[in-house]
Amino acid sequence: MFIDAHCHFNSLAGEKIDNISSSCSNGYIFIDSSINLGTTAISLQLSSKFPFIYSAIGFHPFSANEFTEATIAGYKKVLEENKKIVAIGEIGLDEFAETAPCKQEEIFCRFLGLAKEFNLPVIIHNRISKPVVFDILDKYFSSYEKIIFHCFSYSSDMLDKITAKGGYASFSLNILRKKKDIIESLKTVSLENMLLETDSPYMKINGQPSNPLDIKAVYAYAAEEKNLKIEEIENSVYSNAKKLFLFK
Repeated sequence: MFIDAHCHFNSLAGEKIDNISSSCSNGYIFIDSSINLGTTAISLQLSSKFPFIYSAIGFHPFSANEFTEATIAGYKKVLEENKKIVAIGEIGLDEFAETAPCKQEEIFCRFLGLAKEFNLPVIIHNRISKPVVFDILDKYFSSYEKIIFHCFSYSSDMLDKITAKGGYASFSLNILRKKKDIIESLKTVSLENMLLETDSPYMKINGQPSNPLDIKAVYAYAAEEKNLKIEEIENSVYSNAKKLFLFK
């Protein structure tokens, strides 16, 4: 069983979705992450149509200038009405976003509040050099047992901060770029704190857009670097994902 813990089916064209779905058997589960209300609506349509897709509903920092009070009301409504929502995310902070950091932090906190209210895990987008994300998370969570740092791209020091509180590092297709810090973290992370993802189609392979089926390449490379059989990686990631997302 291959679990893609973070992809964006909702950003793919309909033809590509149909092509991918026709190639899927019972061997895949995809956590489809949205970035605003529009992609949330698409994700919920997809998860209602395909049994192997589950929705994580999020609000990316790049969408921050769209945020109003009606945004939160919209998310609450879909959370109350949809049973295949398994997480809040991706949400977080990004130093390249146009919106001021203080506004990003305010929005981040509002969505963390939703996660607490609906008792859902959180998928974190963190592209900021300061440790602000930990300061904010610590106000809401005494442990990180429901916290996933997606597209993990940090050193083992950052990994230690996350796993010390029971959090998860989700490694994406960017491990294929073989950046030293990321590979060292991949080798170091315990199987109990690891997830795998594609972050497709935004994560590119050799300059080309990826798709969720590329998750097999992530598993193969993770197994190679951790000197384990791919089946061991599959079993561990499945166990972690099932614990977090509560899918059946």
